Amino acid sequence: MRVNRTACPGQPPMPPGPGGLTRSRALRFWLDPANLAARLDQAGPVVRTRTGPATAFQVNDPSLLRKIGSDEDTFRFWGPDPSLRDFNEHGVVGLEGAAHRERRAVMRPAFAASRLTTLGPDVQACTRRLLADLPSDRPLDIRVEMSRLACGLLVSCIFNSELTPETLSRIAAARSTLSSGTFWRYALSPWPWVPVPRRRACRRALAELDEAVRQVRAGHRPDPDGQDLVSLLSAAAPGNPHAVQRDIRALLIAGMETSASTLAWTCYELGRHPDYQQAIQDEAATAPDTSRLQAHQLPLATAFIQEVIRLHSIPFLVRRTRRQTFQGGVRMPAGAVVTLPLGALRRDRNRYPDPDVFDPQRWLPHAVPPPVPAALLAYGLGPRYCPGAAAADAMLPVVLATLAGLRTLRPARPDRKIGVSLELTPTPKGLTMYATPCEPRLAGTGPAPGTNVDSGSETASTESGHP
Repeated sequence: MRVNRTACPGQPPMPPGPGGLTRSRALRFWLDPANLAARLDQAGPVVRTRTGPATAFQVNDPSLLRKIGSDEDTFRFWGPDPSLRDFNEHGVVGLEGAAHRERRAVMRPAFAASRLTTLGPDVQACTRRLLADLPSDRPLDIRVEMSRLACGLLVSCIFNSELTPETLSRIAAARSTLSSGTFWRYALSPWPWVPVPRRRACRRALAELDEAVRQVRAGHRPDPDGQDLVSLLSAAAPGNPHAVQRDIRALLIAGMETSASTLAWTCYELGRHPDYQQAIQDEAATAPDTSRLQAHQLPLATAFIQEVIRLHSIPFLVRRTRRQTFQGGVRMPAGAVVTLPLGALRRDRNRYPDPDVFDPQRWLPHAVPPPVPAALLAYGLGPRYCPGAAAADAMLPVVLATLAGLRTLRPARPDRKIGVSLELTPTPKGLTMYATPCEPRLAGTGPAPGTNVDSGSETASTESGHP
């Protein structure tokens, strides 16, 4: 499978000039962060770009990027943008300043480390249940199936509730519609007279999501201590069910969006590297209790997820200036769009040897140079850092280990080019795979002694050198 990251209409970007990158193609950079990474060494700390009549500013200096990403007084986060009011309804995603911080503080006990240490077994059991009915005799649309898996995991393990399989399937289909619709609504906000694609489909998808949230609340199972997420949100807004509804909706779509994208790209890389499927399965088989997996027991699965995030996670964060400001020696007028190119930094050759090579070994505990997961900025930064980041870190490696142990993934059409969707979080477009049940491992057996994964050849090997 090959990823087509340059399939964007129009002429390629012109070489950088003294004043910046003129006539840059923002959507091309969205699809191809490697294209932008190659220019970082040539560009200044802040580069003025143009997309049609709109002017934007791209921040290339890592320290300046962190400063701007964390400065909520000068820069507005994309969520509260008026163009997205129908979507966020002033929920936690759409709040700013003190109101946003207060709502995050309400949720914090639900993501305490003491609670996350018990999350692994629930995630493992839920993943097994959600994968049980996955057909093995026909190709699967991975983008839809991973959306269904992500939604089911969030509802069961984070919201302490359940949705019917039919509802999960509808929400999985609605996720892509909502994500692409929100992307286009925000992208076209400087041109309000331009019609946003699929507006009616987005309204229908939003209605599906609202119905799912009502089901989540109706089936909620509160923890005895009242510290689960839905209980905390309900206690903070007594007598205001609408506030609870909109917060759960915002958290559900945000968590499903990032998790579904990560899992879909994980399947893509598993299909390209079947040796890692076996190695991750072997790692889980050597855990002290294979029925109660925890992320800290799975360093290879964790490294695999981190490398997926490095290569395939959201390439930009976006801010808008609240007022005129000077950054990196460049004047930014009020209301200007400011892009923070995280995808390019994740492919910076000064940080990562062979940055375009998929190599989970770079994230293993004893790798040289030592891994710095914080440099991925996988969950944002500053006041808008994802409140569920720790939960995602605890869940995704367990999901991967469980998936690798239950199903063998292989592409349905190995020579097909895989596109990248224009959504809030890019996902593989057109990726279909077979998910055949794994052969059961004999009791008492584990991986062959000395089995590892060679990061240079990306093939499974043993001490004797045989694959």
